[in-house]
Amino acid sequence: MKLTQIHKQNNFQKFLHNKIPLTAQMGLEITKYTDNRINVFAPLKENINDKGSVFGGSSSALMIITAWSLIKMNCLEFEIKSDIVIHKNSTDWHKALYSDLIIIAEFKHDYDFQKIKKTINNRRHQRIACTILLKDKDANIFSTMTANYVIIPK
Repeated sequence: MKLTQIHKQNNFQKFLHNKIPLTAQMGLEITKYTDNRINVFAPLKENINDKGSVFGGSSSALMIITAWSLIKMNCLEFEIKSDIVIHKNSTDWHKALYSDLIIIAEFKHDYDFQKIKKTINNRRHQRIACTILLKDKDANIFSTMTANYVIIPK
């Protein structure tokens, strides 16, 4: 039986909170997942700095974890036995955010995970690029990130 998207989100969120405890402490909540996009919520309260705005380190970590989660969920769905690591990222902070965080990660290109599975099964690495946005509840953009990840065969 195929899992519903909501069931997948809930299971993966439990996995994240268990395996990466920082995600629970930051209040990370997966709000929507599709094959090429993931939306995450995190409260300001757990990610605040001394100025009352979102701490840059928290937003950076949450953006990296959100895109990593998008890749990981696809790898799990396609039963790709692999590790995923961040290779490099670049972030622009446009203005301070004084409210809860909405993070949206998308693949920068169309990726065929059936082909990626073959690549990994042949013991080769696969590079994946993502675009990540930090927004508020009104969809105003506060930060943008591009990040490159590598899927490594286990």
